[in-house]
Amino acid sequence: MKITIDDLEAFIFVADFESFNLAANELGITQPALSRRIKKLEDSLGAKLLDRTTRKISVSIVGEEFIIEARRMIEEFNKSIDDVQELIKTRTGSISLTSNMSIANSILPDIVYDFKNANPNIRLRIAQDSSPEAIKKVLRRECEFAIAQFSQDDPNIEFEPLINDSFVMICNKKHPLAKKKKIKWEDFESYNFIKLSSNSRTMNILRNELSEKIDYLKGDIEVEQFAALIGLVEKNLGVSAIPSLAKFKRPEIDIITRPIDNPTVSRMLGIITYKGRSLSPASKAFCTLIKEKIKKLTK
Repeated sequence: MKITIDDLEAFIFVADFESFNLAANELGITQPALSRRIKKLEDSLGAKLLDRTTRKISVSIVGEEFIIEARRMIEEFNKSIDDVQELIKTRTGSISLTSNMSIANSILPDIVYDFKNANPNIRLRIAQDSSPEAIKKVLRRECEFAIAQFSQDDPNIEFEPLINDSFVMICNKKHPLAKKKKIKWEDFESYNFIKLSSNSRTMNILRNELSEKIDYLKGDIEVEQFAALIGLVEKNLGVSAIPSLAKFKRPEIDIITRPIDNPTVSRMLGIITYKGRSLSPASKAFCTLIKEKIKKLTK
């Protein structure tokens, strides 16, 4: 006779309650049905698992050994069921996320490509926002999570760091600064520095980190978006400093990047979620892939 999970569960319940009546009630079956399960289990094993008297039911010596294995088998069975159900959930459903422009135009396409290949039935809705707006969307629960820079202190927000994104110099390949292997902030003084708008998060970081060295960044062109800035640099109308991930993955563009030090300036990007709100299985799987990709990127 085959031993089933129901047989093991019946034995454990009788052993724990020391009562057929209480165990049957807890299992939602009749007492005769419970007795049949115990007998079947004992017959299959060829040993008595319970010692019965008119006043007491106790676990036999063999039963004491077997109950350890019975509990383990049930635990493993339940875990297997949970794992399968979790797998099904991660392969279906939908994900709503927002990302800042740098992430959306650099590493996010590769992440989405790999994720969709592994999970073709999951629907994705991806917005592109500035980091402050991305946080607002998470707070309004318009998106499950954001991949952005943490730019405000809010008790309802949780931030999981992903990558410290360092600023780099960008210039046309024909620009004099292209000959340098590493740039100092003082090197910008002699050239037209193309800026993002003065109230942008990027310029705020530079002002805070560079202090008086911000005076080296002088120019007569100011733009709203990285795409416009990069396009102007490509036309050799000036140079600039941007976070490394803001450089779009366009191998054909005629610009180069160089590291900047003294000081090194960076911004922290990460996963932003609503505090206390659990992500769906699909979103958890997506976030796991993001972290794996970022880890490889920073090696």
